[in-house]
Amino acid sequence: MEDTIAEYDFLGRIAALDTLAAFQQATVAYCSHVFDTQSVLAIRYHRDRQPDVLFRWLPDAALQATFDRYYARLGFMLDPFYRLALDSPGLAAHQLREIAPDRFETSDYFASYFGTTQLVDELGATLRVDADTAVHLSLSREAGQSRFPARLARRFKLMARVLLPKLRALSLRADPEPAAAPGFVDLNHRFRTLRIDDAPALSDRQAEIAALIVQGHSSRAIGLKLGISDQTVKVHRRNMFKKLQISSQSQLFGLLISGVSPGS
Repeated sequence: MEDTIAEYDFLGRIAALDTLAAFQQATVAYCSHVFDTQSVLAIRYHRDRQPDVLFRWLPDAALQATFDRYYARLGFMLDPFYRLALDSPGLAAHQLREIAPDRFETSDYFASYFGTTQLVDELGATLRVDADTAVHLSLSREAGQSRFPARLARRFKLMARVLLPKLRALSLRADPEPAAAPGFVDLNHRFRTLRIDDAPALSDRQAEIAALIVQGHSSRAIGLKLGISDQTVKVHRRNMFKKLQISSQSQLFGLLISGVSPGS
């Protein structure tokens, strides 16, 4: 009963807030205690530019450094919540494993980002602002802790119905028209423009498959997503690897990170 009263009190205070800073303070204080989380992030995603970090609470210095160095530059494009945010027409709230690609936890992105930050689980909610923009609220746990139990995941999903509309409204009030970042290149285009010596560039389909591979999708999942057979996916993959002069998914991820050929 006391927990329910505390939650109603928290949501009531959220509804009355009029600044993003006040929302951050209230949300971090409540969620870090109730959900035993090691990070609270609020991000505004865009389809054609890098994300805006509305606020971040990252007490762990290593996690903070990795997030600042890696996530906003490239990592966000491989984040399942980024994809969810721009594909879902309304409010969506999930535990990471509910929306992650089938090979996500064996992907190089998972190893490089989650391995470095020691994150073990995430609860996230997204809500569209317009056709090309969405806000995202995330709670994460680090190594040494268990995944979020089902009861907390359900609780977060219910609370998101209040938190996300308020976050959307406050983000627009704080910065209604964020400036476009020049030179933004999405994931598919990054692969289309990768060239190794005089080898031909990847086709649109090959670049699309390359992007799905580094996100953590298996050949079968890619085939289902694109409406082609997994054998066709494997043929595209083999031809793509030949053009890029690589032989593994790890090397493909390495090219994405570096943006240069192995021999340059």
